[in-house]
Amino acid sequence: MTEQLGLSLFKYAFWIYLVSAACYLVALVGSQTRLARVGRVLLVAGLAVHTASITIIAIVIGRLPLLNLYEYMLSFTWAAVVVYLAVELFTRNSSLGGFSVPLISAFALFTMRLPNAKIDYSVMPALQSAWRTPHIVSGILAYGASMVAFVLAVMYLLRENADRRAQADPKSQSRSFWASRLPVAKVLDRTIYRTVAFGFLMQTLLVVIGAVWAQIAWGRYWGWDPKETWSLITWLIYATYLHTHTMMGWRGRRSAWLAIIGFGATIFTFLGVTYFFHGLHSYATG
Repeated sequence: MTEQLGLSLFKYAFWIYLVSAACYLVALVGSQTRLARVGRVLLVAGLAVHTASITIIAIVIGRLPLLNLYEYMLSFTWAAVVVYLAVELFTRNSSLGGFSVPLISAFALFTMRLPNAKIDYSVMPALQSAWRTPHIVSGILAYGASMVAFVLAVMYLLRENADRRAQADPKSQSRSFWASRLPVAKVLDRTIYRTVAFGFLMQTLLVVIGAVWAQIAWGRYWGWDPKETWSLITWLIYATYLHTHTMMGWRGRRSAWLAIIGFGATIFTFLGVTYFFHGLHSYATG
């Protein structure tokens, strides 16, 4: 049992995800429920192989692969699949896969193409802490939920736009494609809210656990490190989404755009800060 076996299994998982994405896409365009079921079976199979990959790597290196950027992406793509499958199970609508699974496959491809696509055996002293695993696990779940909420928001805008055109011109055929394949706007709006709520909980744990860990490792709870700052910005965006949704009655397009902006902030926190700033989290580049 070697690290290389674990890395090879992740590559196999990527190809399974890719075929699953193709099935979901064809099923979406052609409205073929049976092919969507095939896509879901393949996605679960890919997740099983992906889980085996992470498990083997964890056994070999003696910890979960949650240290450098490659390891984080390896785990993030796994979390994204888990969150997506949970949402599909909850909504009972496979059309989500036509948008989500191709994006997950793209992230998996990005992971394999990273310049430093390797496992880091050395762990710097500040990272040798029991807080590392819950901190990063909450992070990958928050980011996975953010990705799924983004996809749902894009689907909402497509569906809502088609519905508006249909109301403006009842004889128009512009509504027929999306209206027949995507969940109704109300269901999408409700699912975005629930997905964001879960992601916000994970994001809150990420920030709180990180602050406690920082106090132990560096003697302060908050130091305005670039990644800390952008994590706070991301948290505030999703806090705004939840506040406006529950207290101000925001629904529809405004909430969908907040979810999209939140994902943009998430990606910048996750990848942009890593590449463009230097700070205490610079080790994440691998």
